[in-house]
Amino acid sequence: MKLRQVAAAIGATLLLGGGLFALGCQSSALASGKLYMKQQKYDQAREQLELAVQVEPANPDAHYALGRICGLQGDYVELAEAFDRVQELSSEYDSQITEARLHYWSKIYNDGVRAAQGRGADLATARKHFDTAIRVLPDSLKSWRNRAAMDYQLGDIDGALAGYEHILEIAPEDTATARVMGVIHLNKKQYDEAVASFEHVLQYGEHHGVLVNLASAQTEQQLTEAAVATLQRALDLDAACFTCHYNLGNLYWSKDAHSEARESFLLALALRPSDIDARYNLAITHLALEDLDAALPLLESLSTDTPENGVVWRELGRIYALSARIADSEAAYARAEEFGE
Repeated sequence: MKLRQVAAAIGATLLLGGGLFALGCQSSALASGKLYMKQQKYDQAREQLELAVQVEPANPDAHYALGRICGLQGDYVELAEAFDRVQELSSEYDSQITEARLHYWSKIYNDGVRAAQGRGADLATARKHFDTAIRVLPDSLKSWRNRAAMDYQLGDIDGALAGYEHILEIAPEDTATARVMGVIHLNKKQYDEAVASFEHVLQYGEHHGVLVNLASAQTEQQLTEAAVATLQRALDLDAACFTCHYNLGNLYWSKDAHSEARESFLLALALRPSDIDARYNLAITHLALEDLDAALPLLESLSTDTPENGVVWRELGRIYALSARIADSEAAYARAEEFGE
């Protein structure tokens, strides 16, 4: 808060006149500020009240009056600073301050929501509003959540994570926040942190999506057995989960458990018969199990649906060669070579 030039003049008078004169001046500044506030002369009131807190720094009444005028002028950070000081000095105004903080927080928060919505959304402005709302009412988790969301959308990922971590410190049962943190860590390839976030959620109950994401993080950590167990837990919640069956197939394949991989890919394809990756993975799993007859129709259909996939043509060339279909094999290998395989 900036003092006007009158403050310097008062300071000089204090040095000359001594403590008795200072006391009279203190009361005068505070009284003048309150009078100007009643008259709705807010600039004059602000000037006097800023002076009052300078000459009476331990007077909660002066800080409270300054906080009120800051609110009326829309200077909400200064309002919060003044109210913080009041509550450091005394509990006398706690109920009034609580009511005032909530009043101004509602206005600032709603301004933030409006700025964040619609085609003309201004995320930077919305973030400033939510930041101010936090300053006015620090315990409001709504403000923290929205500011973190703005940080994330504005590309400040670390800022978003810091906000979410603060929320969990206050409300560890807030599983929605922990889920968001886990996904952010997963996207950042911070797999240890992702696992910790997802496991935090699961302390409060099983959650299908969280289990699927946890398995993904465990897979990246090369914790294959843990990932398999996690996906099986997810399937207990939703047996018709394509992603679970498909990812299980990949995990079994990585363990050379080809029979289990085949069963998982078959279940995945039963749910999404046209999925290109599942069809290809099932085909090469059949090949690993030396079941050429099962692999061939899958690869031939893939060569039609993805005619520029050199890997498919290469595998077809190999099957045709093993089946003594020499001309077909040569043609398939030629297509594979055409596409860099």
